[in-house]
Amino acid sequence: MDELEVWGRFKAGSEADFALLYKTYAPVLLRYGNRITTDKELIRDSLQQVYFSIWKSRERIGYPESVKNYLLKSLRHEIIRKLKVNAQHDSLPKEYHFESEASYESTLISLQTAEHTRQRMAELLSQLPARQREVIFLRYYTNLKYDEISAIMDIEQESVYKLTYKAIAKLQQLLVKSALVLLPLLFF
Repeated sequence: MDELEVWGRFKAGSEADFALLYKTYAPVLLRYGNRITTDKELIRDSLQQVYFSIWKSRERIGYPESVKNYLLKSLRHEIIRKLKVNAQHDSLPKEYHFESEASYESTLISLQTAEHTRQRMAELLSQLPARQREVIFLRYYTNLKYDEISAIMDIEQESVYKLTYKAIAKLQQLLVKSALVLLPLLFF
């Protein structure tokens, strides 16, 4: 969608394009509003006011460089105005608690990285002896305590400590070995 074309048709009075602007940007605006204040009703009221205002003044407003940025800025100003903060200084309310939200791309990269890490760990774990794999699973995947693992595996707690230590040491060794194998590939 070319947002400036849609904006132009909206300015000319197209209700369908106005609805398209709402449908496209309202979810983003709501998430942004939730970062400014926790008052859901105030956010919804502010969002409705922003869209009402732009519809009412559509013939007078210009063409923003970015419609999305224009709407985000309008929502921010409306929320601040509704919170009765000194608009002249454009300061934020005391309860302002902006939390950053990862972009879709960074979230996707994080998920792919996590999946790659999970696969890599599964591959490394498969190279451990069965009892070491079992103790790692019980300790780190099910969060059991050492005495609980001892009871499940029917071995002394001291043996659980040793198996865990040996498994971690072996994983570190395998990880370093695999990194050394991959290192030359990074330079080609």
